[in-house]
Amino acid sequence: MRRICRLTYALYCCALLPAGNTFSQQDSTRATLAANYLIMKSMLKVIIDDALRNNPSIKAAGSKVDASMASERYAKSLDPPQIAVEFYQAPLSSFPNPFKDQMEYDYSIQQIFPFPGKLGAMAKAEQKRTGMITADRQTLEREIVRNVKTLYFNLYLKYRQLDINNETRALVREFADIARKQYELGMGKQPDILRAQTELSSLANDSIILIQQRKSMEGMLNALCNRPVTDEIGFIPEIDPVLQDYDLKTLLALAEKNRPELKSMQSAVEMRKAERSVAGKEYLPDFVVRGMYKQMTSAPDDWSLMIGATVPIAPWSLGKNSAGTTRGDANFKTSQGELDNTKNIVAAEVNDALLKVESSKDRLRLSRETTIPQAQQTLQSALAAYGTGKEEFLMLIDIERMLVTAKLDYHMAVMSLLDSRSQLERAVGIDIEEMGQSLQGGRQ
Repeated sequence: MRRICRLTYALYCCALLPAGNTFSQQDSTRATLAANYLIMKSMLKVIIDDALRNNPSIKAAGSKVDASMASERYAKSLDPPQIAVEFYQAPLSSFPNPFKDQMEYDYSIQQIFPFPGKLGAMAKAEQKRTGMITADRQTLEREIVRNVKTLYFNLYLKYRQLDINNETRALVREFADIARKQYELGMGKQPDILRAQTELSSLANDSIILIQQRKSMEGMLNALCNRPVTDEIGFIPEIDPVLQDYDLKTLLALAEKNRPELKSMQSAVEMRKAERSVAGKEYLPDFVVRGMYKQMTSAPDDWSLMIGATVPIAPWSLGKNSAGTTRGDANFKTSQGELDNTKNIVAAEVNDALLKVESSKDRLRLSRETTIPQAQQTLQSALAAYGTGKEEFLMLIDIERMLVTAKLDYHMAVMSLLDSRSQLERAVGIDIEEMGQSLQGGRQ
């Protein structure tokens, strides 16, 4: 991990650090940070897999898919047959015994058969509903992954803030040592020592708050994984993120293909279309078949067969069928309009996420290559000037805070880049690695 070089008493004697020593420091440190990036990705994947496997909301969404698949089988099945026994011409004297002095027993079975194609149309509508609910589950999964990554990257920032806090406390202690030595040599002031101690107390208070915030984030992350909130997530090392370029046109094409919300809306349009087809088939009759066996005491047994049909064009039922067709048309147009609107929203989300990625990359480069090196050199120069009595101690504290702000801005830019890339993944519907493969495939 990168560490700010601790200023020693020799620096107080004007032994300045080399001007080219920047925040990135050495190639070996860069390699370590790159390795840490792979470690962090591996740690994050374990948490994401745990969340996808154990999150209660995802389990509930899976149950909805199972229920919808059962509804599809339900729609394809015939209604159960009706079986009856009629005790015909029973004398009143036999009441309530139905088997005493009966003149006739009629046994019947009746089945309703929808017009051919009706059940298939209803099953197709349910099949499309299953596709819509499955896509909704994928949407929930992507949202859970997004929430996990957001918390994890914010947790990464808290660790960096704690690192900076520890480094700054060590630096202020050295300030205090320098001020104390100056005071012993008759060159310094006692208030300088007190100011350093006050700054240390403020930093200690900040550390307590940061630890509380870190534990709170760990608790929320554990909740997404359905784990005890007190479980330790583990230390997140400092990284050097990969700066990857993306093409908006390609991203929009990927989003239209992979975004689960669009898949859900497309399935909804197909479902409404199938429901419209079902409504149109209500003008076709259903058939009723009934077979009867008559067992009579004073005549030979016989059987009968009845075949009937519904009359959907009867004046008192025609309005119902017409309203069903109108409703189906309206629902189909509504779903189509919602799909078109969702496409526009997705395109805006992809563009917004890409802009944030580019902005974060620019902020990261500016902090790493300009702001932090300048703040470090300013602090080195001010500390040397303080050693010769040409600079006030308060100026050292101000510059130290400026350096802290620069370092925080850098790590916030790293976190922002990670989070905005996660937002871009959410907007497109696939992970960064898959996105990179798709982009390479598109270029080939």
